Formats: sequence, C-alpha cells, structure tokens
Amino acid sequence: MLSTSIRFSLSQKSLEDFSLIKVTGADRESFFQGQVTNDLSTLAQHEGQLTARLNRSGKLQSIFFIAKLTDCLFLLCPKELSSQIKEDFEKFIIMDDVILENISSELWLRFNYFLNKESTEPTSTEASFNLNFYGLNAGLYFTKHPSIKLTNEDELEDLRILNGWPKWGVDITEANFINDSYLNEIAISYKKGCFLGQETVAKIENNRGAAYYPVLLKLDKNLNLSHLKKYDFQIESENELRKAGTLLYQVEDILQVLLFRDFRVTGRKLNLIIGETNFLATVMPLPFYTTFKKSDIALELYHFGVNAFQANNLEEAIDYMKLALSFDDKLADAYESLGVILGRIEKFEEAIVWMDKLTLVSPDSVMAHTNKSLYLMRLGKIEEAEAEKSLATIKSFAVFGQEAKQKKIILENIQKKDEEILRREKMFLQVLEIDDQDTIALFGIADILFQRKSFESAIFNLEKVIQVDPKYSTAYLLLGKALEASGNASKAQVTYQAGIIVASKRGDMMPANEMQSRLNQLIMGTSFN
Repeated sequence: MLSTSIRFSLSQKSLEDFSLIKVTGADRESFFQGQVTNDLSTLAQHEGQLTARLNRSGKLQSIFFIAKLTDCLFLLCPKELSSQIKEDFEKFIIMDDVILENISSELWLRFNYFLNKESTEPTSTEASFNLNFYGLNAGLYFTKHPSIKLTNEDELEDLRILNGWPKWGVDITEANFINDSYLNEIAISYKKGCFLGQETVAKIENNRGAAYYPVLLKLDKNLNLSHLKKYDFQIESENELRKAGTLLYQVEDILQVLLFRDFRVTGRKLNLIIGETNFLATVMPLPFYTTFKKSDIALELYHFGVNAFQANNLEEAIDYMKLALSFDDKLADAYESLGVILGRIEKFEEAIVWMDKLTLVSPDSVMAHTNKSLYLMRLGKIEEAEAEKSLATIKSFAVFGQEAKQKKIILENIQKKDEEILRREKMFLQVLEIDDQDTIALFGIADILFQRKSFESAIFNLEKVIQVDPKYSTAYLLLGKALEASGNASKAQVTYQAGIIVASKRGDMMPANEMQSRLNQLIMGTSFN
C-alpha cells in the first residue's frame, strides 16, 4: 500500500552526520539576511529552510539549514562543514550583535511529525523546528522517540535523488556555482536583495543559466546503467556526436543526469549514447515528487482513495481518505467521500458522524445535509431526516445566490479584458503605422487575433515575426497553436520542432517545454489515426 512510503507515514532518522549551531544576539536576523542566499524574512517562527553561503565570485562555500526561533536562529550544518561555517561567519561579525555557539546534542528528524498523536509542540526540553528535507515534511528534535519507526534509508536516498537534492562533497563542492545544481531552485532567492556573490550568480541566471543542469530521464525500457555513474553520454545532433551530459544516478527506470541546455526540454525524447550502449529516454523536470506541502500530500492521498473507490476497494479507499485528513483536516471532499463510502456499506451512523464533521469544515455544504438526510431515513429517523432535508434546501438557495454573484464578477472581468485588448490593439496599430516590421507589435496583434479566433490572420502576422526575427521563440509557440486551431497539424509539428531548437538554444525553457508538450500530443494523435 502506498501509505507505507516514508512520504505518507511517520518515521525518524538520526542526524549523526549533522551539527547544530545556535545564533543569538539582537542583530542575528539582519546579519544573516545579508550573508546567505535564501530569504530569511519569509520564515515563520519554528520554521527552517535550506540556504547556502557563497564567496565573492559566486562559488559555493557551504550549504546548511537556517531556522528562526523566538529567541535565536539555528544552523543545521553537515558535520564536515560545521567548523568552517562558524569560522566563516565570525570573520564578518564586526559591529553586529551576533554570537554563534556549537550545540552538543543528539539530533533526530521526524518525517511527517504531525501524524504522531502525542504532542509535538516545542517545549523547554525539546525545542524543534520544521523544515523541508529532501522534499519531505520534517521536524528536528533533540531526542529519539521510543516508539516511532526508523526511516528506511534506502528509500530516503532514492527520494533525495528523484527530488534533486545535492550532497556536499558528492554532487557539489567549492568548485560549483549555486546555478549548477538544484540548489538554484530550493536554496536561493533572487528577489531578496544583496548577499555575497549575488551579482555573479544573478548574471548567470539571467543569461540562460547553467550550461549543464540536473534533470531526470525516464528510460523507455528496463536498462541497468548504474555501473556507468559519472560517465558522459552523447547525442547525435546535426550529423555529429555531441556531449549531451553526465549520468549521475539511477533509481529503477529513472536517471538523474546533468543535461546540456539545448536538450533540457521537458517531454523531449533523446537517443543517447554512453560507451557502447544506446538508449532512448524522455526528459523530465525535477523534482519527481511535486507535492511537499501538507495540503498537496492530502490531495494526492485523496485521489488514491478515489481510485480505490472506483475499483470497489472500499476499505482501502476509507484508509486513504482518513490518511488524507491526517495531512489536511480541512479537506472537505475527503469528509464527504468517507460519508458516501460508509453509506455504501450501510454503516449509516458512522457516515452521519463524518457528515457532521463536513458541516464544521464546510458550513455551506449542501451534500452534508442531503446525505445525512438519506442516512437518517435509512435508520428510520424520519423527523430528523426531514429537518436535514430542509437545511439542504435552505443552503442550496444560498449557493445559487453565491453563483449569481460569481457570474456577475466573471462578466465584469470579461468586459474589462475586452477593453484592455482594444487599448493594446490601438497601441500596436499605431506602432505598425510607423514601422510595419516591429516584431513586438506584430506579435501583439497576432496574439489578439488568436484570441478572437482569427487564426489565418494571426498566422500571417506570426510568420512575418519569424521572418524578421528567426529567434523569437514565443512566436513559434503561438504560430504552432494557430496552425493547430486552423486544422494544419502537420505544419504545426514542423513549427514546434523548429521552435524547440530556437527556444532551447536561447534558454527560453517555458516556451520550449510547452512546444514539446504540444508536439508530443500531436505525434500521439497522428499515431492513433
């Protein structure tokens, strides 16, 4: 059952390879805000985040977690970097009131700590903070819990790889920029303001990013390539073999690789060569598991429950729904589903309990009263059933009123949007009167024509854009969409193929990824005809 995974269950892990530094002093937060890559100001109390320390040239000095508590900060550091981190920061403390001290204590992580029925609130004897660790909800504690199971270390390492979290000394060193690893997504804020090395890494980020960057590749067939770890692989491009990247890890049929920017297009199929082995693989983005927040995990479990219900595995469906509510006790659909499933197996009294819980989290729910009325009727409680039916009717009127308000708001927004389109159209036409080859104005008019479903006119303008500027990547995307809408799927495929090459070379990954996705759909559609 999927709920036994460490992603969905309570477990604990010893952090014997980490050390803790306590930071006190009135200037602690302002000092670290200017020294580290991530944005300390976004943290809530008792919350931690992964961050990094760079040198003046933008190279990595260290990585660690930083957490905000009421009266201090905590730095959770890889043990091998702990002394260096403390000494490095102390060099920069001149006039600031900041004190760093090592904490000698056992350190334990509890994954999905909130599933523990005992109190997990920080106390004077066990201060903790919460953090994202390898894409898991975790809490840091100073003691081992006597009854919580130990984390499956093999599964945890697989999850680290699939979610792209790098290890110091293994995947990254002082030779790397933060841009070279998935730290660029999880350990830096480019909007927070200045920090040491910020100018260099921001320049790399704004200029196409790293040449080689970690992504996932899904193999088309079972193939064990783990013995080729750290080997370079090639791809045939423009009639010659080019280095495409480096194999880092394999987890079942998924590879983590460093891939050259020209090929980093989500959904693109690559025919790769490594040593004497050829293999076909599809590009996937990191992380593999996109759900981290408790509410997202709850929704994932809810959908597992729906699938189990549709397969008539009712007990399994009930387990999933209850587990979903352990992650998010405000998930109204899970309460309703539990009531429906229990009603299906004629556990009416238990189903009524869940309908009552639904009314607490969703007071406007019509189905809570409708279902409860049905179940009371089946139990022979006619008067109570009629009372619930009346409540359902009253709330349905309230829902209709809300829907009318929403419809009015939608119509007002459509009117505002139409007015804005007319304003933009007038502006673009004025520009084209002065310069009929202005690509921004041509694209803007084409976008408006596309929205009005004037596809042939949009195509004419977009082809002109590409003729004037063959590197205008978003023009290829919109042209492909217009060709699709006009029924010319074959020409749309050719347009997307050309656009993907242009966009990936420019580092315009959003249009490149969307074009690849639409191209894949067209190819699949063609193959089924």
